[in-house]
Amino acid sequence: MLQLLIAGLTVGSEYGLIALGIHIILRATRVVSFAHGEFAIVGGLIAYSIVESLHVPVGIGLAGAVLAGFALGVAFERLVLRPAGRGGETGATIATIGAVFVLLYGHALVPGWGSEPHAPAAFPGSSITVASAFVPAQSVWVVVLLLIALGALWLFFERTYYGKAILAAADNPLGARLIGIDVRSARAISVGLGIALAAYAGTIIGPITLVGGAGGFALTIKGFVAAIVGGLESPAGCVAGGLLVGVLESFATLRFGNDAAEPIVYSLLLAMLLLRPQGLFGRREAVRD
Repeated sequence: MLQLLIAGLTVGSEYGLIALGIHIILRATRVVSFAHGEFAIVGGLIAYSIVESLHVPVGIGLAGAVLAGFALGVAFERLVLRPAGRGGETGATIATIGAVFVLLYGHALVPGWGSEPHAPAAFPGSSITVASAFVPAQSVWVVVLLLIALGALWLFFERTYYGKAILAAADNPLGARLIGIDVRSARAISVGLGIALAAYAGTIIGPITLVGGAGGFALTIKGFVAAIVGGLESPAGCVAGGLLVGVLESFATLRFGNDAAEPIVYSLLLAMLLLRPQGLFGRREAVRD
């Protein structure tokens, strides 16, 4: 039982980071990013390439993937979301669907990546045993790195001028412009942060689930389920939702098999939308008619 809980929390950490990135981009741009899972795959592949080609520690690969993810996010906002959004948010959302296939088939053409999954190097450390349950070192790293990411984001948005300016631009663009905040730059940075989180997630979970292949879109959907379950308007809810979805998936896989676990997780999305659309940690007033 404890072993399943640990496995669920490990995978759920990735879902939570994906959901959090979706939340940041949606809050800043009012656009739902369907390409988020693919950016996680690309981030994991970038870290894999850095470690394999330069023979550097995994931590440097993680840092490189996060920086590359941020740069990709800023470029994605300026070159794709901003032009596509001139006709409305629907156009920008559809553009993210197109980005799914560009990234999916594009990374398969990169030398050294291909279309097959890769097994990146794991973070250093020894596995431990807790109450007769085997806990891989990578699972410990995943949870620790999730907490570090959450702490860093909280400090940035709540304790820095730039973070508060980005929140102001997201919540009240007109008011932000009136006090001199560059709303366009704030949106670009928000998208950069969201995709950097995706790259971060893809890198820390890669040694467990592998990186590459065609699992990005399914990862996006799991992130949506996590965000809806926890509360799309709540950053903490997005992460909590990811952990809950990961645990549910782990137990459902053991009890019913992988083929049944997937529909169970997706059914949870439908049930939450029907019964509690604001999510477990969201406010009821956040739901609009």
